[in-house]
Amino acid sequence: MMQHELTRIIQEAVLKSEKSARDIAQEVSKPYPTLMREINPDDSGAKVGVDGLIPLMLATDNIQPLTYLANAMGFLLVPYQLDIKDADQATLMALDLMDGFGKYAKALKAALKGGESDQRVILDVEKYGHEAMTAIMTMIHYLRKQATQADAEIGHRAAPVLAMAG
Repeated sequence: MMQHELTRIIQEAVLKSEKSARDIAQEVSKPYPTLMREINPDDSGAKVGVDGLIPLMLATDNIQPLTYLANAMGFLLVPYQLDIKDADQATLMALDLMDGFGKYAKALKAALKGGESDQRVILDVEKYGHEAMTAIMTMIHYLRKQATQADAEIGHRAAPVLAMAG
């Protein structure tokens, strides 16, 4: 793990949010200069506290810091509540999945191409690999939820078809 990687991810979430950093600071009840210092990976004097992380993720509508923490501990983060209203949203999820694999493949190619990889390339492979696995698990979760809802609508569960070798 690179030093201050979590802080860099938080900084990126704030600066790339649809809301301005000033609006986010107000939403999390911090003075703007304080927030900007806390999210600066190069400023060792102030950092976002654990209790401040969830309000920042809610204000930025960005769970990348949580995803990073889960991945750093060897876990995948899969949403429990999937409220997909229509097939178009599911299609977009599937396209995100393909995009994630594309980013992963590109990062992996860069890592393998040179023979020796710098820390940033390795982090990219790790990040995009986790994102691709998370997308797969999210899509599986969504499909299972759809199947359960469909079964509930017809009132019974069909017996699985087993293939026999022979």
